[in-house]
Amino acid sequence: MPIGNLQSGAGQLKDATQKLSLAWQTVHESWVDQKATQFEEEAIIPLMEELAAVMPVIDQMSATLLAANRALNE
Repeated sequence: MPIGNLQSGAGQLKDATQKLSLAWQTVHESWVDQKATQFEEEAIIPLMEELAAVMPVIDQMSATLLAANRALNE
């Protein structure tokens, strides 16, 4: 991965997030009880919120690193 290119890892993280979301939807169709609700509230929802918050930051950091790399190579 070139210096400042975080997009490859970010893409993998986005793909994994989508897979997790789809898998949870599938499991949650048949796992409907208090433990499922607890798992969703304590694990799935906080993780998805953190991922949603971090993805724009990764994009911004990648752009900043790429700009810095271009400036250093001028």
